[in-house]
Amino acid sequence: MRQAHNSIRKITMLGLLAAICTVLRIIKVPLPNVQPVTDIIMIVTLINGSGAGLVLAILTMLVSNLYLGFGIWTVPQITAYIVCVLTVLLFKKLFFLQKFWWLQLGVATLLGLEYGLIVSLCMVVIGQTPAFIAYYTSGFLFDIYHAAGNLVFYPLIYWPLSKVLQNYAQE
Repeated sequence: MRQAHNSIRKITMLGLLAAICTVLRIIKVPLPNVQPVTDIIMIVTLINGSGAGLVLAILTMLVSNLYLGFGIWTVPQITAYIVCVLTVLLFKKLFFLQKFWWLQLGVATLLGLEYGLIVSLCMVVIGQTPAFIAYYTSGFLFDIYHAAGNLVFYPLIYWPLSKVLQNYAQE
């Protein structure tokens, strides 16, 4: 009975976080790609593990694309977030990411650039090397915005979100 209760709590938490990430992804701000979604996925991965991070990333992309529209970019977006979750796990295992605030901030910033690179690399499947070059060069400024947004949002949301996630897990 206790295990079923914990599973329901995890599903509920991920559903609520996916809804929040979806809304944050849809809301338009003056600068494109400036949103805390990548930071939220990173924090969830750090605190709740890879399974939670992967589920949140995939749910966020699928649900938000119901509104924003599906296209050839959907699978690359999901792939990019999967790679971002794996990057967080790598840094968590190799460099004890949870213990070093400055490293967390650096990784959060890096994820903005990595996300854009992976999306562009996935376009090689569709249009080969010219598609990658076109996507990457035309989107690089947006990747910079994404990285800068991550750098700004991470310190703002880390403490409250990590406390909520830790309290939610303990209850």
